[in-house]
Amino acid sequence: MSESLGWGIVGTADVAQQVASDLRLLDSAHLAAVCSRSADRARAFADEHGVANSHGDVDELLADDAVDIVYLATPHSAHSTLAIRSLEAGKHVLVEKPLGIDAADVAKVADAARTAGRFAMEGMWMKFHPYYRALIAEVRSGVVGDVVSVRASFGLPFGAPDAPLWSAELASSTLLDQGIYPVTLAYDVLGAPSAVHASARRRDDGVDLVDIATLHYAGGRFAQIAASMVGYLEPTASISGVDGWLTIPPPFWATDRYTRHVGGIRDALMAPESVAFSREGFGYVPMLRAVSDAIADGLTEHPTHTLAHTLAVAEILDDIRRDAARNPDLQEATP
Repeated sequence: MSESLGWGIVGTADVAQQVASDLRLLDSAHLAAVCSRSADRARAFADEHGVANSHGDVDELLADDAVDIVYLATPHSAHSTLAIRSLEAGKHVLVEKPLGIDAADVAKVADAARTAGRFAMEGMWMKFHPYYRALIAEVRSGVVGDVVSVRASFGLPFGAPDAPLWSAELASSTLLDQGIYPVTLAYDVLGAPSAVHASARRRDDGVDLVDIATLHYAGGRFAQIAASMVGYLEPTASISGVDGWLTIPPPFWATDRYTRHVGGIRDALMAPESVAFSREGFGYVPMLRAVSDAIADGLTEHPTHTLAHTLAVAEILDDIRRDAARNPDLQEATP
């Protein structure tokens, strides 16, 4: 492997475009190849980003010696399968979230990574943002005292009903695409819940459009999460404790700041303190740098977002899905 890690991107949609652009900002990595089911799209993407190698077949990219690590920006249904194929081909892999469509799927990727001895991670970029790392550090240091609740929502009306985002065949899911961010935040702050109560609005083909859940913890602590792909839900988050609370502005998963509300009641209400950080590129740079550095150091996982953490969040998502299936409150046919 060269000193500059060679990345191969599978997929050419918006996320792939942003990752490709952010890779240009790294000295430790470069975009070496791109792959799409359409050779023409792959070539156009490669030309746009100044890349020599383009492929119309995944196996071609996996055989490309210039590629050290594969970034998978494909539909959910292909994530685990392509991740395992990449690992078996001797490549490291970073997978656009979710790593798998359920916990069993995630476990298969984790097993394949350990067998191959290659780096594997879910692309949970939120966890690598400077604001997020500082936020979690403050919470753990006790800035708001003992945490009693987390609230986070991610609701944005995405695309037309016949867009790929809405495809049952491609494992489209509001919970997996949007809800994973609030659940990850809740897990980082409170850990695994003792109980889950959830509702969901689904299409007749099973694609979930809205997901609402309360995660319950010992001592009366709780997390409230909500996600929607058919309407706005204020995309903010907050962490509340006995000594104050922290608020994260929209979009909470990709912002560059948060606000402290601490001290006595008057100070908490009337004298909040904003904490801001610089932003690099589209926001993927910190994660891409961390992954590149981890691989250079010989690591097969990154301590900030391990495979065990990914599996734990996947198990919570499974619990939300199962409980929502038992709760008819939001179940209704949609056009």
